[in-house]
Amino acid sequence: MRYMKASDLFVQCLEAEGVEYIFGIPGEENIDLMDSLSRSSIQFVIARHEQGAAFMADMYGRLTGKPGVCLATLGPGAANLVTGVANAHLDRVPLVAITGQATRTRLHKESHQNIDTVKMFEPITKYSQQVLHPHIIPEVIRKSFQLAVMESPGAIHIQLPEDVAQKDIEGRPLLKSHLSPPLVNESMIQSAVDIISQASHPVILAGNGVIRSQAWNEVRALVDKANLPLANTFMAKGILPFEHPRNLFTVGGKPYSQKVLRPLSEADLVIAIGFDLVEYEPITWNFDHARRVVHIHETPVDVDEHFPTVTELVGDLRHTLTLLTRFIEQQPEPTLHNEIRSHRLAEITSISHNQEELPRHVMLTLSEKLPENTLVISDVGLHKVWVSRWYQPKMPSRTIIYNGFASMGGSLPAGIASKLVEPHSPVVVVSGDGGFLMNVQELETAKRLGAAFTIIVFTDKTYSLIQKKQHDANLAITGISFTNPDFQLLAKSFDIEYYRAEAPESFDDCLQSAINSNKLNLIEVVL
Repeated sequence: MRYMKASDLFVQCLEAEGVEYIFGIPGEENIDLMDSLSRSSIQFVIARHEQGAAFMADMYGRLTGKPGVCLATLGPGAANLVTGVANAHLDRVPLVAITGQATRTRLHKESHQNIDTVKMFEPITKYSQQVLHPHIIPEVIRKSFQLAVMESPGAIHIQLPEDVAQKDIEGRPLLKSHLSPPLVNESMIQSAVDIISQASHPVILAGNGVIRSQAWNEVRALVDKANLPLANTFMAKGILPFEHPRNLFTVGGKPYSQKVLRPLSEADLVIAIGFDLVEYEPITWNFDHARRVVHIHETPVDVDEHFPTVTELVGDLRHTLTLLTRFIEQQPEPTLHNEIRSHRLAEITSISHNQEELPRHVMLTLSEKLPENTLVISDVGLHKVWVSRWYQPKMPSRTIIYNGFASMGGSLPAGIASKLVEPHSPVVVVSGDGGFLMNVQELETAKRLGAAFTIIVFTDKTYSLIQKKQHDANLAITGISFTNPDFQLLAKSFDIEYYRAEAPESFDDCLQSAINSNKLNLIEVVL
């Protein structure tokens, strides 16, 4: 081994972990690390705000299953990462955030831009660690990347002080280890089969873990053999085709007032497959404790009084589902849930008031016109409900709806990262004017990188989801109105294509032009 700068060793360790991109904004405390990156195989993607960089890393992790990496300086730079890091962590996305820090001799006292970022990141990461000495760099990085993907995936934070980065050191990356989830034994499978067979109205609740584990084929095989109805969370759309007779469609958020539209309300047993509690609070659908739960996942479930598990099958999800399908027999015809499907199908294909006509048309048109491999990324707002309700993907894992931490502003940065990961896949971002303007500066990043995708922005100058909550609670409609820039001029200033739709017919023309182009497009849908 030869001596090298510690930042060089740090970057070598990142290369050994297979890091392709680092999204971020450097600062004075990162300049040695940036110097080392300039001689590496890793592409540094400059964002226009650290929050945007974190959301880009989040999307990289979602699409690849490998940790996305973002970088910021100390203090304000690190603080700006927090929202995107938390978004990844609660959605169980592998992510590694790297931050600079002042020289260690400044850390014990009041000092320029210095806050304890290790403690700041602790509540939103699995592991937050300062590199105390250059000798521990290989261990810290190997541990970080291993923890990010093992068991319940999540976010990691590594802090690298500038004086540590500058030290000379001998060292080399540690070998990667490949961990596999445990396998469930057959006796536990048989116990679950017995519980399911004894239930009168069992329903599968499929969650984001199915997408992470790529277990959608195994879930569908179970549904088809056992004749079990299935509802999916926002983050698990597309597991069953829209027309599948056992598809009870998407659940999440506030339940419908009519019981005939609530698939879980009529169940006596919920078979939760890959379901994360953060996706759909159990108190919402099991407030009366009337439903028992079979938990099937790669990680144990947290304690929740409204999620009473009678058995847990914790292990490799695809293996577990394959065994379960082998052992289970066809269940009786789910007559009650067939009726619920009919009512839900009628509700999905209708509108409750004229204000929904254009949003519904947009979603149905996307369902019909987009190629099946299109990645649709929804921001957070009332439009998220429209995507979950009316947009019907042709494949699983191609619809991203933030519904764990559920931060606004993530969709545009996510679109950028998705085009780096899948340059030949069509990408459509769906946002409201509230969320879009939270990270609108990343249009420059997208244009600079040559990322060609389509952004649909619903504009109504209102935080509409909050307005709806206020209305439903019979409270004052207040604090939800704002103004907007001229979106045509905004698009022109970033040198991107602009389209405007105020009616269903004009949206059809806009979408056709956008998806046939190889450009960055902004479609404003005026409500």
